[in-house]
Amino acid sequence: MLDELAGHPHGDDLARVVHTAAFAAADERRTTLAAGIAELVDRAGLSAADAETRFGNVIRALERGTSEGAGSATRVLLATLLARGVALSPPEGPEAEGRVAEALVWLSTYTSVDALIALDAALGERAAGLWRAIAALVRRADQGALPELGRAGAILAAAALRGSTSPDARAEAAALVDEVRDPIVRSLLRDAVSPGRRPSRAPGAAAGGGEGASGGAPWAAGGAERDAGDPARLAGELAPPPRGPVQLVLLAATGILLVIHLVRLAGRGLLRYRRPAALEISPRGVIVRSRTELFGRALREQETYIPVEALLRATREVRYPRLGLYAGLVALGLGTYLGVSLLVDGARAGSPELLGVGALVFAVGAALDFGLSHLETATRGRCRVVLVPRKGPSVALAGIDRAAADLALGRLPRA
Repeated sequence: MLDELAGHPHGDDLARVVHTAAFAAADERRTTLAAGIAELVDRAGLSAADAETRFGNVIRALERGTSEGAGSATRVLLATLLARGVALSPPEGPEAEGRVAEALVWLSTYTSVDALIALDAALGERAAGLWRAIAALVRRADQGALPELGRAGAILAAAALRGSTSPDARAEAAALVDEVRDPIVRSLLRDAVSPGRRPSRAPGAAAGGGEGASGGAPWAAGGAERDAGDPARLAGELAPPPRGPVQLVLLAATGILLVIHLVRLAGRGLLRYRRPAALEISPRGVIVRSRTELFGRALREQETYIPVEALLRATREVRYPRLGLYAGLVALGLGTYLGVSLLVDGARAGSPELLGVGALVFAVGAALDFGLSHLETATRGRCRVVLVPRKGPSVALAGIDRAAADLALGRLPRA
């Protein structure tokens, strides 16, 4: 597109018009570029016919603004013209580069013009100072010092650093990886440092499913993945964190614990209430992404990041590993005792009814023993992972494979 504009008789004039309109919108914090377009075009001595290109009419594209779909030719045309306008009037010095970088990131965040994708092509080596300024914006936005850009601006700036071919942009991305706290920004920057690596997917995960998409990758995995340098991933369901002994006794004695379990059981059966969650564990910390579903629809999505220095304890628990076996033994013992007693009484009284009832009770006890023991065997190997931060509530994920949990938790540094 730059080659096309270089051969256009009014290419540079159109670039200057787009540059002026875009920076005026950034200064006034307007999300459209249409204000004052007619005056700018008249001042440049252009007509509507002069603004025609193979990719669309520049003036009409400015007037339509955000009505064009993302990735459309006219939006890329405006982005390229804006980058060309910056190249025609490059900023001199770190202060000017900082102002231009902030305006470009703001425009990328709140308008349809994203010139960051064309900086390398338009400025070449002269874009190095802008990439350094953009990296500084990511750092400040991650610290909350740029509320006008916010998290969205930091993500778009990190994506621009990731997509850049400039060595300066990659060097800045490498320096930022260990500094930023936002997990999405850090992931984008990590990919910029190692562009050949693609995020791994869990077995059975749907390709193209985003974090909030139903059936997407974070919710479909059943085990753990461990690639070199990548975080281990676990998938399960959010569960209530362990209660203290005093709280547990009080809730059980008052009957509140039984009511809580009945309400949860009714919610799962009648309302299809679910809380699927994905857990990513790396040497830097833990990320928990979860969502709340009702009738199969996502009501809420949440992401929690616990850096390793803020993590007090991370354990896996196998809840009641022999409960089924013990319950089966109790059922077998009661069935044997009652069944034999009835058989003896029936034999003494010569009653076929008592003999039949005794045999039935004994058979029921044996069947319960077999069934409960089998249930224990079927659920063996599943566990609950409990994360206890130094501040804030604990987080627990249930239904996780024990071996996968051990593998993932082993990535955390030992205290």
